[in-house]
Amino acid sequence: MRIKKDKHRERFNRINKLKDIPYKEVIDLSRYIDDKTPFSTNHGVKGAQFENVIIVCGRGWNQYNWNQMLEWFDGNYPSERFDSFERNRNLFYVGCSRAKKRLAVIFFTQELSTSALAQLERIFLPDNIYSLSDLD
Repeated sequence: MRIKKDKHRERFNRINKLKDIPYKEVIDLSRYIDDKTPFSTNHGVKGAQFENVIIVCGRGWNQYNWNQMLEWFDGNYPSERFDSFERNRNLFYVGCSRAKKRLAVIFFTQELSTSALAQLERIFLPDNIYSLSDLD
């Protein structure tokens, strides 16, 4: 009986926390879900093009490792990891190829190795790469 009571209390507490979410955030989420914002996920833009594109590469999802993908970009990936490399590379390509005029790629929550940074310089050219410390 105690377990059932604890589960009900836990569920009540989770539902009660919904009241803390500002109404504007609920509306913004609804607009995003209904494709009524200028934002999209990389998975939702295949075939579309935009004047300006900002790609945020982070480690929030364990299927993507941008640092590793860049390190392996010249073909030095282990043969058993080809599927992982290809998944990362293809998603990176889809994002980068959506921009008509301006593209910004931001690496967030993941430090890039020297070889990954060298690969970015090869792809985008050194004059187009900035560190946050460069922008101060």
